Amino acid sequence: MSFSGLLYAIGAAITWGVVYTIDQRVLKGASPFALLFVDALLTTLLLLPIVLLDRASLGSLNHTSIKVWLLIIASLVLAALANFFIYSSIRILGASSASVFEISYPFFVVLFSYLAFGSELNLYFLIGGLCIFAGSAIIIFFA
Repeated sequence: MSFSGLLYAIGAAITWGVVYTIDQRVLKGASPFALLFVDALLTTLLLLPIVLLDRASLGSLNHTSIKVWLLIIASLVLAALANFFIYSSIRILGASSASVFEISYPFFVVLFSYLAFGSELNLYFLIGGLCIFAGSAIIIFFA
């Protein structure tokens, strides 16, 4: 396992924890659609200068097949839908409860990677997925 990859994953978990906490406060006065729109707009404004300065990142898209473009579009549409779902969940359930349900996404990553792309699926992934669901159930029903 790559140490830098592990650090990025931990950084993402910490950052998402802060984001969910802030979003809970924001969503008391804003709709999930409004937050999603502002999120997309600010992301575009923040990344535009970087993409324009890094010509290689734009150039890498020139040789992209139609199949990959369809996957890119599907990924972006599903990411927007996922953000809408989590924003709505945070608004209704609160950040802590929403995150307990959302933590099951690694199980679905493994499942869909296996079904769609034939990625490796082994007993350890299945046991880990069951542990995630069991832990979530314990928190939800007994906390």
